[in-house]
Amino acid sequence: MTKSEARKHYRELRKALTQEEVLTKSKAILSLLFSRIPVHSYSIVHVFLPIEKNNEPDTHFIIETLQRDFPSEIYISKSLENGEMLHTPYSTATILKKNKWGIEEPTDLSQALTSEVFFENFATEDILVLIPLLAFDKQGNRVGYGKGYYDRFLSHSGRNCTKMGISLLEPVGLISDADPHDIKMDCCITPERIWKF
Repeated sequence: MTKSEARKHYRELRKALTQEEVLTKSKAILSLLFSRIPVHSYSIVHVFLPIEKNNEPDTHFIIETLQRDFPSEIYISKSLENGEMLHTPYSTATILKKNKWGIEEPTDLSQALTSEVFFENFATEDILVLIPLLAFDKQGNRVGYGKGYYDRFLSHSGRNCTKMGISLLEPVGLISDADPHDIKMDCCITPERIWKF
């Protein structure tokens, strides 16, 4: 399956999910994440916020669990027109506003870091980055919406960063036109299992 085919096919599969299915699958991912991954060992957890109209996994459950039970510092991002992202600390006091794609983003950028500075600042910390995707394959290749935001962000990451995809659906066997420059994931959690690459 090519990137284009996977993008189209998985958009349709996700669109067909009911809100109840999205909720059930999101909670199954939550359970696997906190029961099988040593989340306590990460001092920084970067979390994406879901595009609800696109039936993305509901990561609010993950954020709530982190805030309640873990000392990790949580970061979220804001997408810029130039294809880059800014990264800000997240707390219960963070004010969010939806952007043109329907992604909740922080309105206060006074503590925002560029992608390069984010990884420089936490070079001695263990970082977990949760990555949105449309589809992925059994080799760890990821298909997003095609804008390259996360590839640019993760191009600055080092060995201290675990790149973890979150998917409501299972992988394809192979994405045949995956680019060598694309950033591969270290693992991906689905409602069924954790895929490690």
